[in-house]
Amino acid sequence: MSELSATRLRILIGADTFLPDVNGAARFTRDLAVRLAKRGHDVHVVAPAISTRSLTGIELIDGQQISVHRLASVRWPSHDWLRFVPPWRVRAAAGRILDHVHPDVVHVQSFINIGRGLAREAHARGLPLMATNHVMPDNIVDVSGFPDLLKPRLAQIGWNLADSVLTLADTVTSPTPIAARYLTENTSVPHVIPVSCGIDLERFTPRFERPAGNRVVYVGRLDPEKNIDTLLTAFSMVPRELSDGLDLVGGGTAHARLAAHARELGIEDRVVFHGRVSDERLIELHEQASVFVMASTAELQSIATLEAMACGTPVVLADAMALPHLIEPGENGHLVEPHNAREFARAIESILRNDGEADERMRRAAFGKAQEHDAQRVILRYENLYEQIAAVTRAKIAGPEDAEDADEEDADDEEDAAA
Repeated sequence: MSELSATRLRILIGADTFLPDVNGAARFTRDLAVRLAKRGHDVHVVAPAISTRSLTGIELIDGQQISVHRLASVRWPSHDWLRFVPPWRVRAAAGRILDHVHPDVVHVQSFINIGRGLAREAHARGLPLMATNHVMPDNIVDVSGFPDLLKPRLAQIGWNLADSVLTLADTVTSPTPIAARYLTENTSVPHVIPVSCGIDLERFTPRFERPAGNRVVYVGRLDPEKNIDTLLTAFSMVPRELSDGLDLVGGGTAHARLAAHARELGIEDRVVFHGRVSDERLIELHEQASVFVMASTAELQSIATLEAMACGTPVVLADAMALPHLIEPGENGHLVEPHNAREFARAIESILRNDGEADERMRRAAFGKAQEHDAQRVILRYENLYEQIAAVTRAKIAGPEDAEDADEEDADDEEDAAA
């Protein structure tokens, strides 16, 4: 367990997706809450309920007691797990929660219903506000069920909504420099700070020798933007003698279609759809992997890829969005042209054909890249940012001269963080 923070903060996190959801944003919100609680902070989470009934209580998450305020929600008809809180209910509920909790900092994880409502209510109360963006409106529109003709206009509405919420925040972060730049290009937010989602390295034990079987692994949602059909086609091109099978870990809307595609390709006997698995089983599957593949073109970081590298697994990634940030081509894996199944197959085969020395070198490089995203570094960075925006808010309340002093202190903190 990490040491306690010198300053104990009451932090209210707002999220439109949280446990039991399985996706990158929900995973980060869970990890952030747990990591902050371990550091001694008083953590509250506002999230959708899994029913039409609101409730508040203590939830035990990864051994930590977290105060969770769940708002009544309904399931989106065209999606198997996505739930949303009716927007006309959010602001009143957010206001009541803020007035009850009195947080030192509010940290919203989206610009959608809960994130938007909390951001507006926190801003109205003059509370320190941070926003982290995990969402691209284009992806939301893709799984919305609306006709394709309407999607470009809906995506633009989404970006306008993002702009209206994120510009309220004192500080905006996104998981990678690429994702941060993407956000500034599509909104009027002037500055976005890249802060990794981070991974808990102590959960994983890297293996530097190739496991038997040469299994290929994917972890993530089985949804259209993940381009798993490209991965299936690529795997069908890999000689059978090189790999015992492909493990697909996760659930999603495209499961039936992907299973049918595997049958069409004649590889159904070599593909295992594991569905959602426990953390323990996930680690077992990573330990059995010789290659991890992510063909998605919509990743703002990819915690799943980082966790694979934390196990010392070489990766093959689509050359799209933030995934190139994780790759040193030829060192810890390969970048591949998106949607190009033949190139994915060649990259996978290249790693599987590595001799022992080359494979070990690639595995050590993968683990080295994962170490750059150690959760302990990440949580200290967030604590620093929380304390900065809280100090500025306190100084503004106290008076202009104190505000100038706080700005100078923040500049010094930024220089120290950069050093």
